[in-house]
Amino acid sequence: MKVSAFYIAEQLDLRRLKETYAGHLLHENPSEVFFRVDGSGYFYAFDYGAVVFADISDVEISQNLAFLQPYCQFPLKEKIRDDFEIMQDANSPLNAGFDSMTVPRLDETVLKITMLTLAHSVSLDFYAQKADSLLSEVNHFTTQMERSGTINISRKNMVRFIGRTLNSQNRIVDNLFIFDSPESVWEDEYLDRIHRNLARTFEIQSRFKETEYTFKAIDNNLAVFRELYFHRESSQLEWIIIALICIEVFDMIISKFNLL
Repeated sequence: MKVSAFYIAEQLDLRRLKETYAGHLLHENPSEVFFRVDGSGYFYAFDYGAVVFADISDVEISQNLAFLQPYCQFPLKEKIRDDFEIMQDANSPLNAGFDSMTVPRLDETVLKITMLTLAHSVSLDFYAQKADSLLSEVNHFTTQMERSGTINISRKNMVRFIGRTLNSQNRIVDNLFIFDSPESVWEDEYLDRIHRNLARTFEIQSRFKETEYTFKAIDNNLAVFRELYFHRESSQLEWIIIALICIEVFDMIISKFNLL
Protein backbone atom coordinates (compact mmCIF):
# COMPACT_ATOMS: atom_id res chain seq x y z
CA MET A 1 0.00 0.00 0.00
CA LYS A 2 1.40 3.36 -1.01
CA VAL A 3 1.32 6.24 1.50
CA SER A 4 1.98 9.83 0.39
CA ALA A 5 2.39 12.75 2.79
CA PHE A 6 2.38 16.46 1.93
CA TYR A 7 3.08 19.62 3.86
CA ILE A 8 0.86 22.16 2.09
CA ALA A 9 0.31 25.08 4.49
CA GLU A 10 1.26 26.40 7.90
CA GLN A 11 -2.29 25.79 9.11
CA LEU A 12 -5.44 23.97 7.99
CA ASP A 13 -9.02 24.80 8.92
CA LEU A 14 -10.15 21.31 9.97
CA ARG A 15 -13.58 22.39 11.19
CA ARG A 16 -14.64 23.61 7.75
CA LEU A 17 -12.87 20.72 6.04
CA LYS A 18 -14.70 18.13 8.12
CA GLU A 19 -18.06 19.61 7.12
CA THR A 20 -17.41 19.42 3.38
CA TYR A 21 -15.02 16.52 2.74
CA ALA A 22 -16.67 13.57 0.94
CA GLY A 23 -15.40 10.67 3.02
CA HIS A 24 -16.39 8.52 5.96
CA LEU A 25 -15.09 10.13 9.15
CA LEU A 26 -13.34 7.52 11.30
CA HIS A 27 -11.64 9.70 13.90
CA GLU A 28 -11.46 13.35 14.87
CA ASN A 29 -10.12 15.69 17.52
CA PRO A 30 -9.32 19.43 17.43
CA SER A 31 -5.96 18.83 15.72
CA GLU A 32 -6.67 16.00 13.24
CA VAL A 33 -9.32 14.26 11.12
CA PHE A 34 -9.10 10.74 9.66
CA PHE A 35 -11.31 9.59 6.76
CA ARG A 36 -11.88 6.44 4.76
CA VAL A 37 -12.28 7.26 1.07
CA ASP A 38 -13.98 5.13 -1.62
CA GLY A 39 -13.92 1.96 0.43
CA SER A 40 -10.18 1.19 0.54
CA GLY A 41 -8.42 4.59 0.56
CA TYR A 42 -7.62 6.79 3.55
CA PHE A 43 -7.09 10.50 4.10
CA TYR A 44 -5.51 12.01 7.23
CA ALA A 45 -5.35 15.79 7.78
CA PHE A 46 -3.67 17.78 10.56
CA ASP A 47 -4.25 21.35 11.66
CA TYR A 48 -0.51 22.14 11.46
CA GLY A 49 -0.62 21.82 7.66
CA ALA A 50 0.19 18.18 6.85
CA VAL A 51 -2.07 15.83 4.88
CA VAL A 52 -1.51 12.13 4.17
CA PHE A 53 -3.11 9.79 1.61
CA ALA A 54 -3.05 5.99 1.61
CA ASP A 55 -4.09 3.68 -1.24
CA ILE A 56 -5.20 6.65 -3.34
CA SER A 57 -4.05 7.23 -6.93
CA ASP A 58 -1.88 10.21 -7.89
CA VAL A 59 -4.74 11.64 -9.95
CA GLU A 60 -7.09 11.54 -6.96
CA ILE A 61 -4.36 12.98 -4.73
CA SER A 62 -3.99 15.94 -7.11
CA GLN A 63 -7.74 16.47 -7.06
CA ASN A 64 -7.76 16.35 -3.25
CA LEU A 65 -4.88 18.83 -2.97
CA ALA A 66 -6.74 21.25 -5.25
CA PHE A 67 -9.89 20.79 -3.12
CA LEU A 68 -7.93 21.59 0.06
CA GLN A 69 -6.61 24.97 -1.11
CA PRO A 70 -9.50 27.08 0.31
CA TYR A 71 -8.87 25.55 3.76
CA CYS A 72 -5.18 26.48 3.82
CA GLN A 73 -3.78 29.37 5.80
CA PHE A 74 -0.32 30.56 4.70
CA PRO A 75 -0.10 27.96 1.88
CA LEU A 76 3.32 26.91 0.63
CA LYS A 77 4.37 27.81 -2.90
CA GLU A 78 6.08 24.44 -3.24
CA LYS A 79 4.57 21.51 -1.36
CA ILE A 80 6.83 19.15 0.56
CA ARG A 81 6.20 15.51 -0.32
CA ASP A 82 7.32 12.14 1.06
CA ASP A 83 6.26 8.68 -0.19
CA PHE A 84 6.34 5.39 1.67
CA GLU A 85 5.16 1.82 1.05
CA ILE A 86 3.73 -0.72 3.48
CA MET A 87 3.91 -4.40 2.54
CA GLN A 88 2.23 -7.23 4.43
CA ASP A 89 3.92 -10.62 4.87
CA ALA A 90 2.51 -12.84 7.61
CA ASN A 91 5.72 -14.89 7.63
CA SER A 92 8.09 -11.94 7.86
CA PRO A 93 9.11 -10.00 10.98
CA LEU A 94 8.50 -6.30 11.30
CA ASN A 95 11.12 -4.48 9.24
CA ALA A 96 11.18 -0.75 8.49
CA GLY A 97 13.49 0.53 5.75
CA PHE A 98 14.25 3.90 4.19
CA ASP A 99 11.19 4.05 1.93
CA SER A 100 9.17 0.96 2.83
CA MET A 101 8.10 -1.25 5.73
CA THR A 102 7.16 -4.93 5.90
CA VAL A 103 4.68 -5.92 8.59
CA PRO A 104 3.19 -9.28 9.57
CA ARG A 105 -0.18 -7.63 10.19
CA LEU A 106 -1.61 -4.68 8.28
CA ASP A 107 -4.84 -3.13 9.50
CA GLU A 108 -6.34 0.32 9.96
CA THR A 109 -4.46 1.02 13.21
CA VAL A 110 -1.11 0.16 11.64
CA LEU A 111 -1.90 2.36 8.65
CA LYS A 112 -2.94 5.25 10.90
CA ILE A 113 0.34 5.13 12.88
CA THR A 114 2.33 5.05 9.64
CA MET A 115 0.44 8.02 8.19
CA LEU A 116 0.87 9.95 11.44
CA THR A 117 4.64 9.40 11.50
CA LEU A 118 4.94 10.39 7.85
CA ALA A 119 3.06 13.61 8.65
CA HIS A 120 5.62 14.31 11.39
CA SER A 121 8.42 13.77 8.88
CA VAL A 122 7.19 16.26 6.26
CA SER A 123 6.43 18.78 9.02
CA LEU A 124 10.02 18.51 10.24
CA ASP A 125 11.20 19.04 6.66
CA PHE A 126 9.29 22.32 6.58
CA TYR A 127 10.54 23.48 10.00
CA ALA A 128 14.13 22.59 9.04
CA GLN A 129 13.84 24.57 5.79
CA LYS A 130 12.42 27.53 7.69
CA ALA A 131 15.22 27.39 10.25
CA ASP A 132 17.92 27.10 7.57
CA SER A 133 16.48 30.08 5.69
CA LEU A 134 16.48 32.25 8.82
CA LEU A 135 19.98 31.09 9.74
CA SER A 136 21.17 32.06 6.26
CA GLU A 137 19.87 35.60 6.84
CA VAL A 138 21.58 35.70 10.24
CA ASN A 139 24.86 34.59 8.64
CA HIS A 140 24.51 37.43 6.12
CA PHE A 141 24.30 39.94 8.98
CA THR A 142 27.19 38.41 10.93
CA THR A 143 29.34 38.51 7.78
CA GLN A 144 28.56 42.22 7.51
CA MET A 145 29.61 42.68 11.14
CA GLU A 146 32.87 40.86 10.50
CA ARG A 147 33.75 42.86 7.38
CA SER A 148 32.46 46.35 8.20
CA GLY A 149 31.90 46.37 11.95
CA THR A 150 28.22 47.21 11.56
CA ILE A 151 24.89 45.86 10.28
CA ASN A 152 23.53 47.49 7.13
CA ILE A 153 19.82 47.10 7.79
CA SER A 154 17.09 49.51 8.80
CA ARG A 155 15.34 49.32 12.13
CA LYS A 156 12.05 48.39 10.41
CA ASN A 157 13.60 45.49 8.49
CA MET A 158 15.38 44.25 11.59
CA VAL A 159 12.13 44.26 13.56
CA ARG A 160 10.40 42.41 10.69
CA PHE A 161 13.18 39.80 10.66
CA ILE A 162 12.90 39.31 14.42
CA GLY A 163 9.12 38.99 14.02
CA ARG A 164 9.49 36.28 11.33
CA THR A 165 11.87 34.34 13.55
CA LEU A 166 9.67 34.57 16.62
CA ASN A 167 6.57 33.54 14.64
CA SER A 168 8.36 30.47 13.30
CA GLN A 169 9.54 29.52 16.76
CA ASN A 170 6.07 30.05 18.23
CA ARG A 171 4.50 27.76 15.60
CA ILE A 172 6.98 25.02 16.43
CA VAL A 173 6.36 25.44 20.17
CA ASP A 174 2.60 25.30 19.55
CA ASN A 175 3.05 22.02 17.66
CA LEU A 176 5.57 20.33 19.96
CA PHE A 177 2.88 17.90 21.08
CA ILE A 178 2.66 16.38 17.61
CA PHE A 179 5.98 14.63 18.09
CA ASP A 180 4.83 12.80 21.22
CA SER A 181 3.90 9.12 20.97
CA PRO A 182 0.18 8.78 20.09
CA GLU A 183 -2.08 7.34 22.77
CA SER A 184 -2.93 4.31 20.61
CA VAL A 185 0.58 2.86 21.05
CA TRP A 186 0.61 3.01 24.83
CA GLU A 187 -1.42 -0.15 25.33
CA ASP A 188 -0.52 -2.07 22.16
CA GLU A 189 3.00 -3.51 21.98
CA TYR A 190 2.75 -4.21 18.25
CA LEU A 191 1.77 -0.63 17.43
CA ASP A 192 4.46 0.67 19.76
CA ARG A 193 7.11 -1.35 17.91
CA ILE A 194 5.88 0.01 14.58
CA HIS A 195 5.90 3.57 15.85
CA ARG A 196 9.40 3.27 17.33
CA ASN A 197 10.74 1.66 14.14
CA LEU A 198 9.22 4.37 11.95
CA ALA A 199 10.39 7.18 14.24
CA ARG A 200 13.91 5.74 14.09
CA THR A 201 13.75 5.28 10.30
CA PHE A 202 12.64 8.88 9.73
CA GLU A 203 15.02 10.15 12.46
CA ILE A 204 12.20 12.15 14.03
CA GLN A 205 13.90 12.93 17.34
CA SER A 206 17.35 13.74 15.93
CA ARG A 207 15.90 15.99 13.21
CA PHE A 208 13.72 17.77 15.76
CA LYS A 209 16.72 18.37 18.05
CA GLU A 210 18.75 19.66 15.11
CA THR A 211 16.00 22.13 14.18
CA GLU A 212 15.65 23.17 17.82
CA TYR A 213 19.41 23.73 18.02
CA THR A 214 19.33 25.89 14.87
CA PHE A 215 16.63 28.11 16.36
CA LYS A 216 18.65 28.44 19.57
CA ALA A 217 21.64 29.58 17.51
CA ILE A 218 19.41 32.11 15.74
CA ASP A 219 18.12 33.30 19.13
CA ASN A 220 21.66 33.91 20.37
CA ASN A 221 22.48 35.96 17.29
CA LEU A 222 19.26 37.97 17.58
CA ALA A 223 20.18 38.84 21.16
CA VAL A 224 23.48 40.29 19.90
CA PHE A 225 21.70 42.20 17.11
CA ARG A 226 19.24 43.70 19.60
CA GLU A 227 22.08 44.81 21.87
CA LEU A 228 23.85 46.46 18.95
CA TYR A 229 20.70 48.31 17.92
CA PHE A 230 19.96 49.44 21.46
CA HIS A 231 23.54 50.65 21.76
CA ARG A 232 23.37 52.47 18.40
CA GLU A 233 20.08 54.14 19.28
CA SER A 234 21.44 55.07 22.69
CA SER A 235 24.52 56.60 21.04
CA GLN A 236 22.32 58.52 18.59
CA LEU A 237 20.23 59.83 21.48
CA GLU A 238 23.39 60.93 23.30
CA TRP A 239 24.61 62.82 20.24
CA ILE A 240 21.22 64.49 19.86
CA ILE A 241 21.35 65.61 23.51
CA ILE A 242 24.91 66.89 23.02
CA ALA A 243 23.83 68.77 19.88
CA LEU A 244 20.89 70.34 21.72
CA ILE A 245 23.17 71.40 24.58
CA CYS A 246 25.61 72.94 22.10
CA ILE A 247 22.78 74.83 20.40
CA GLU A 248 21.57 76.07 23.78
CA VAL A 249 25.08 77.21 24.76
CA PHE A 250 25.60 78.87 21.37
CA ASP A 251 22.25 80.64 21.73
CA MET A 252 23.22 81.91 25.20
CA ILE A 253 26.54 83.24 23.86
CA ILE A 254 24.82 85.06 21.00
CA SER A 255 22.24 86.49 23.42
CA LYS A 256 25.01 87.89 25.65
CA PHE A 257 26.81 89.48 22.71
CA ASN A 258 23.55 91.10 21.62
CA LEU A 259 23.07 92.55 25.09
CA LEU A 260 26.53 94.12 24.90
